[in-house]
Amino acid sequence: MNWQITYIADENLIYVKTSGVVTSEAANSMLKEIVEVAVCHQCDRQIIDHSGADFALRLFELYERPSINVRIGLSHKWKIAMIFSELTQNTFFMETVFRNRGYNFRQFDNLEKARTWILSE
Repeated sequence: MNWQITYIADENLIYVKTSGVVTSEAANSMLKEIVEVAVCHQCDRQIIDHSGADFALRLFELYERPSINVRIGLSHKWKIAMIFSELTQNTFFMETVFRNRGYNFRQFDNLEKARTWILSE
């Protein structure tokens, strides 16, 4: 998996574009970089755009992600929009798991919808 992290200063927003196959190990590495950027810019809003990637995490990995992510540095203060090319049972499951654990997390299949939500108060 490859990713590019961009801080958009005028919106105080982190935008991450991924490609390739999203695995748990790659997601961990990516999140470490996102945490560094978020801390550096004091930014709590992120759009993670997986629309050009293949999401290969299994259900038990999706269930474990919030616990793993918090150890890496994910904050409950963050507002996270995640974009997929297609919303599936797995993406809905992941959204439910994160929201049930207190995260401000939503999934989208469209960048503009995600951007509108992430920039709303």
